[in-house]
Amino acid sequence: MTEESTALVEFLLARVNEDERIADHVASVSSTADTRFCVWATQFAFDPERMIVAIDYQRVRAECAAKRRIVDAFRTAAPAQAEILEVVLRELAFAHADHPDYRNGWRI
Repeated sequence: MTEESTALVEFLLARVNEDERIADHVASVSSTADTRFCVWATQFAFDPERMIVAIDYQRVRAECAAKRRIVDAFRTAAPAQAEILEVVLRELAFAHADHPDYRNGWRI
């Protein structure tokens, strides 16, 4: 793995960790017993700039797990497969293009 792709993986996993913390927080303070969906809004305790509104935290957790599997596949892929998977990682990271640690060089 190149230094640039290592940075991309680290960036993406940091965003996944943030999403997991948000989903865990929502699950822990949800005012409903419905574990699939809760409709309410609250400021996220770890990052007051992020607002949780009508979050399906089970789906967020599943998406985080899927992203981790994609990263793992990238790390163990043969060179030709890794090239394709790096495009996928760049696309996933682009959802966070407004993050201060996002690198414009990751754009497709």
